[in-house]
Amino acid sequence: MRKSVIPFLFVSLFLNSCQNELDKADWLIGNWKNASKEGVFTEKWEKKDSKSLLGNSYFVVENDTVFSEQTTLVQKDKEVFLVVKITSDPEDKATEFKLTSSTENQLVFENPVHDFPKKIVYNLITKDSIFAEISGNGKAQGFPMKRD
Repeated sequence: MRKSVIPFLFVSLFLNSCQNELDKADWLIGNWKNASKEGVFTEKWEKKDSKSLLGNSYFVVENDTVFSEQTTLVQKDKEVFLVVKITSDPEDKATEFKLTSSTENQLVFENPVHDFPKKIVYNLITKDSIFAEISGNGKAQGFPMKRD
């Protein structure tokens, strides 16, 4: 009996150590919205596969989309990156932000060499409320969003 327990414990420990880091972001999946007097900001996230989440964000002012971006959360080996491409600007190149910190209710992505933002933070406030913040170069902008 003792011999069969050791391989089971080894496999169990190995599987736990290889846990998909991207699973920490599952609470982001869904449709999020911030309606203000300036317009409506929407962010939608869906699970693409076990190693990526796809997101789309857009800002609409009086039925006109003035800003849009495509975001991807992707796991490469044991690291997670937020890849951002501004789709409303055809000249824009995708920018990667590395996940530098995560808890059960916060994701922190950073790219210190990017002009702005250098840091993107998602905070889960409740299951139906998040707060996203972009910052860098002494500036910060926050976006409270509710599940749509």
